[in-house]
Amino acid sequence: MKRSVNRVPSRLAGFNRDRRGIEHSPTRSHFVSEKVYIGKSPFGVGVFAKVHIEPRETIIFLNGALIGFEETQRPQGEYAVQIGSNEYVDPIRPGRYLNHSCEPNAGFVEGIQLIALEAIAPGEEVVFDYSTTMLERSWELDCQCGAKQCRGRIQDFDLLPASLQRRYLQLGIVQNFILEALRIDEEAAA
Repeated sequence: MKRSVNRVPSRLAGFNRDRRGIEHSPTRSHFVSEKVYIGKSPFGVGVFAKVHIEPRETIIFLNGALIGFEETQRPQGEYAVQIGSNEYVDPIRPGRYLNHSCEPNAGFVEGIQLIALEAIAPGEEVVFDYSTTMLERSWELDCQCGAKQCRGRIQDFDLLPASLQRRYLQLGIVQNFILEALRIDEEAAA
């Protein structure tokens, strides 16, 4: 039996009114959150800011089934976000559509809380660096994010350049299981 990660604040977990004033359940496909929507991206589909989002502001909480590494190897497992050495969230909307960037404007803290790293304008795509959640030696991908500082390859956190590791550690967006596995003291990294 799959466990679910569902830590959405109660103010986001209720019903939402569309522009016609009709209430819809959060399980409806078009409901995302007060702050983001799903739209067309240069990468297919992406998550975009609906409103101005301030630096360090929570954007969304990642929700979905809690799965193990074996399940990430099955079809659709490619969307999974690693939150523990053998724990992944198989995300539902909107997290399922978060794209990677080597120059992210968002990052995960506390495992499943996505925060802004800088001000994000309405209509701007919300992107994070997949490497900040990866330490498994199983999945890599050629990167085509188009960022000025694109590394050309998405890999595990410990394979990133040391200067970038330090930057992400200072921002506090490296998953705790990575810190523990690499024996990095969060205070020393700051």
